[in-house]
Amino acid sequence: MRCEMERDNRDEDMMLKGTKQEMPGFRFRLLRPEKKRELWNPDFELLFLLRGSGRVSYEDGEVHNLPMGSIFAINRFQICDLDLDEDGLALSLCVSAETIDSFHIKLLKCEVKCQSFFYMEDQQEKFDLIRRDMARIFLEMYKNNEEQPIYMKSRVTALLEDLLFYFTSGEKVEQGRGGRERIQRASDYILQHCREEITLEDLADHLYLSRAYISRSFPQYFGVSFREYVTQVRLAHAVQEMHSGATLTEIAYHNGFVNETAMIRAFRKYRGMTPSEYRKQMEYTVKQREKKGKEREEAAGDHDIFQSLLQYAAVTEQEIETINESAVSVTAAVNGRKPRVAGHWKRVINAGYAASVLNREVQDELEQLVQELGYELIRVKGILDDDMCVFRRNMWGEIQFCWNYIDEVIDFILSTGAKPLLEFGHMPLLLAKTDPGRTMRPALSSSPRDLAEWRMLIKNLMEHLRERYGINQMRRWIFNPWISGDVITIDGGDEFFETWKASYEEMKRVSPDLVTCLSFGLGPEEHLKAFIETMKEKECVPEIFAFRSFGTVIYGEEEEKMNLIQNNESVNMIVSRDPDFLRNRGEKVKGLLQKAGLGALPVLVDECSSNIWQRDLCNDTCYKAAWLFKNLLENEEALQGIAYFSVNDRLDEVFPARETYHGGFGLFTMNGIPKAVCTALRLLGRMGSRLVKRGDGYFISTEPEKNQSQIYLYNYVHYDMLYRYRHAVNISRTDRYRVFNMGEIRTFSVKLTGLEPGKYCLRLYKVTKEHGSSYDAWVRMGAPERMNRMERAMLCHSADPEYRVWEQETDPEGSLTVQERLEPHETALIEVEQIL
Repeated sequence: MRCEMERDNRDEDMMLKGTKQEMPGFRFRLLRPEKKRELWNPDFELLFLLRGSGRVSYEDGEVHNLPMGSIFAINRFQICDLDLDEDGLALSLCVSAETIDSFHIKLLKCEVKCQSFFYMEDQQEKFDLIRRDMARIFLEMYKNNEEQPIYMKSRVTALLEDLLFYFTSGEKVEQGRGGRERIQRASDYILQHCREEITLEDLADHLYLSRAYISRSFPQYFGVSFREYVTQVRLAHAVQEMHSGATLTEIAYHNGFVNETAMIRAFRKYRGMTPSEYRKQMEYTVKQREKKGKEREEAAGDHDIFQSLLQYAAVTEQEIETINESAVSVTAAVNGRKPRVAGHWKRVINAGYAASVLNREVQDELEQLVQELGYELIRVKGILDDDMCVFRRNMWGEIQFCWNYIDEVIDFILSTGAKPLLEFGHMPLLLAKTDPGRTMRPALSSSPRDLAEWRMLIKNLMEHLRERYGINQMRRWIFNPWISGDVITIDGGDEFFETWKASYEEMKRVSPDLVTCLSFGLGPEEHLKAFIETMKEKECVPEIFAFRSFGTVIYGEEEEKMNLIQNNESVNMIVSRDPDFLRNRGEKVKGLLQKAGLGALPVLVDECSSNIWQRDLCNDTCYKAAWLFKNLLENEEALQGIAYFSVNDRLDEVFPARETYHGGFGLFTMNGIPKAVCTALRLLGRMGSRLVKRGDGYFISTEPEKNQSQIYLYNYVHYDMLYRYRHAVNISRTDRYRVFNMGEIRTFSVKLTGLEPGKYCLRLYKVTKEHGSSYDAWVRMGAPERMNRMERAMLCHSADPEYRVWEQETDPEGSLTVQERLEPHETALIEVEQIL
C-alpha cells in the first residue's frame, strides 16, 4: 500500500487513455507546490520544470536551484526532495521497471545522470534531445493516438536509448524483486509512522526481518542509512508545515524531531539553510510574485503551461497529418426499393435570441437558408426577455404589456414560409424572484416572485397571438413555455416545473391542440433521469421532448485528470472525448423516456454544436464542416430534429469580439460572411430523397426520378485532450489546426452498382482549407483585423467549395467507381447524374 503523500499526488495523474493494456507502465503527472512529491519512487522518473522555479535535493544533502526548463532524471529508489516555488509547475514522466525491462534491460542496471541544471545554456544540446523525446511522448499522449500504440512505444524507446547513450556510466548492482518489495514495505511503514519514535528494532519486528538486513538494504536501495532516511522523511513533512503559521518548536514536535535543534540540524544538512532562512526565502518569493500581479500571471500562464516543453517536439502540422493513410472501399446498389431519407436535420434552424431576429442581416441569412434548404421551423429563444420590451409597470404600479417586437419576429418567420418554434425564455426583471446573475444579455434564470402575475403574462400573450394569427395557424407552431431545464440547478425541480406547468396550462386554455416542447439542458445522465421522472410525476409531459448537445460533460465525469482552463466565455464543462456524443446522448434520452413509459414522445435536439465555448476558434475552420456532416448524417433518422446553434455569431451572451473570426457559434460571422460549416450545410441541401447506404465517413442518397445519386464523404478528427480542457497552447488566430487528435488521410473508393448503363456527369463539391473556408481565405489574405467592403465580399466568394466536373461511363453491368482523397477535416459531395 502506497503512502498518503503519493495518493495525494495521484489527483494530478494524467493516465494514458486507451493504453492501459498495451502500455500499463507509463504515466504523466503534474506536480504543484501544494502537492508534495514522494521522497522516492520504485519507478524511473523524468521531470521537466514547465513554469516557475524551485529546488531539488538528493540524499547527499546538496541543494540545487531549478530554473524554468530544467530537466532531470530520478533513478528508481533514489531519494529526491522537490521543492517548487509558489508559481512552479513540473511535469513528471514515470516509467515502471517492468516496462524498462521489456524495452532496455540494460538501463535497469545503470545509473542515469541526467541533470540539466549543472550546465550552462550553451551546454544543453544533449539535454535538448531528452526534452524533445519527452515532448514527443507527451504529444502522442494528448493526441490520444490509441489505435497506434506502436508510435508511443517508439517514442519511449527513443527516450530510453538516448538516456542510455548519453547519460549512463557503469553498472549498478541489480536489485531483485523480493528486495524491492521488502524495502517498499519498510518505506511505507516509515512514512505512516514518521511522526512517532521509530527504531530499527521496531521496523525489524514489523517486517519480520533482521536488523542487519535492514541496515544493509537502506544504503543499497536509497544510498543513505536507515536513520538518515527517517530524518529526510520527517524533514519533507516539516517543509510543508513551514507554509503555516506554526512555530519552529511546534513543527519540530509535530513531525517527530526530538527538539527544535534536531530539526535545524536537518535543515542545514539537507537544505543548506536554517528553517528561519527557508521561511524568509519563501516569503520573498511570494512577495515577488504578488508584485508581478498574481491574477494576471495565472490567467496568462495556465493557457500555455505545456508550451515550454512542446516547443522541443519540433513536429509540424504536415508531419502529424501524414502519419497514416487508409483506404475505404464501399459498394452500394442504387437500384431497387430504398427507404426514404428522414431529412430531420432540416426541420429546425436556430435563429438565436428573438431580439437578434430584428437585425436585417440575420433576417437575410435566415431567408437564404430557408429558401435553399427548406427548413420547416425557425427557432427563437427569449421572446419574453427584457430586450423584447414585453412587460412593465407604470407609475401607479399597474402592469402593461407590449407585443410589438414579438409580432415583428413572428411576422418575419411567417414571411419566409417557415413556422415559429418559440421558447418563451427568461424571466422579466420586474417579475423575477431572485437575481442569480446574468450574462451580457438582459436575461434572468429565475422563477417568478408571483406566479399569478406570470400566468397573467402568458394568458395575455396567448390571447394576443390567437387574435392576431388565428388558432389554426398557431396549431402548426411549437411552444416551449419557459426555458431549458438547466434552471433546475438554480431554483430546484419543484419551482421549475411549477412555473413551466403554469405556462402550459395557460396555453392549453387557448387550445388543447397547441404543441408544447420541454427542453433539458447540459446536465449529466443522473440529472436527466431525475428530470424525466419529475416531469412525469408532476404531469408536465409535453408533446415533444428536447435536449441540448454541445458535446460537453461535467469536469471530472470522464477518466482523464487534467486541469480545466476556466474563462468568461463558457460554462465550466469539458468537451467529451466521445466523438459520437450526440448519438450516444440521444440513445440515453430515448432509453430513459422508454423506461418512464414515454417512449412515444418525439425527441428533438433544440440546440446543437461541437463545444459550449463561445470562443472556440475551431468554430470558424473546416473542422466544423466535418463535424456537421458527421453529426447530421449519422443522426438524421434517429432524432426528429437537429437544430444547429446558431445562424449568426451575434449572440451577445459574452462580451462582443473585435475579430471577425473569433470562434463564435454562427454559420455566418457577425458581418455576414459564411463559414465553412455554412458551405457544408448548403451541400447537405442537395441530398436525394432515398437512402442508398451509410457508414463510417460516407452517406449515399439517390433521387430515382432524376437518375441522380449523391455521395457525401467526410474525414472527421476529434479535439485532442489538451484542447478539450481548453489548454490553448497549440492554437492562435492564424493557426487553428494543431488541436486535434492524430488524423489520417482517407481515400474513399465508392462503387455504385445498379445504374442504367451509359454515360454519367460527375460533379465534385469539396470543402477544404483552400476552397470553401472563408476563415482560411482570410488567413491567406493576411488576417486583417479590419476589413473594407471589397475584402468582405471577397471572403464571401471564398466560401464557395472546390468544384470539378467530368464525365464517366459505366461498365456493361451498370457499375461506376468514384475515388476521392480527403485530408483531415475535409468534406465532399459527389453528384452522379445520367446524361440522357
